[in-house]
Amino acid sequence: MAKQIRHLFTPWRLILIVGMLAGVLTGASSCGNDEPDLDVGYYLGIQSQVRLSLYEEDESQGTSASPVADVLSTTIVRMRKALALAYPMPNAYGNDARVIAACDDIYMDYKKSYGPSERNIVCVVKLYRARMEDDIVKKSTALKTYNFGALPERPDETSM
Repeated sequence: MAKQIRHLFTPWRLILIVGMLAGVLTGASSCGNDEPDLDVGYYLGIQSQVRLSLYEEDESQGTSASPVADVLSTTIVRMRKALALAYPMPNAYGNDARVIAACDDIYMDYKKSYGPSERNIVCVVKLYRARMEDDIVKKSTALKTYNFGALPERPDETSM
């Protein structure tokens, strides 16, 4: 019996079996990957309790009844612009550090000016890294969260 088993697994047959198995596994793994290589893109997800106007060319900014919304809107529009400048074209690799730094700069400017007078959080902005096919997000991961607090409606309310 041992002689028969040895006869079945000669060195050449083992090489042939291993080669066929490797070919089958390689073919099977390539068949399961129907999606093309996806590019990396970034976007901001915004949840706000105050109404925002996030259009770059919005002429009404600065003239609404709520200065809080104007400040937040302007800051978020600036973050969008900084994101676009930091990462103008999607590619296969992305640049997390660069886009985070760009958004952090705008956020820190806001915090320096308004942070001491903020109250409870009224707006949350999340920076996402997305795997994209053309302009369609296939999957995304939150990289960083920016919290914006309520500001007093008038500067004299900061002492309250």
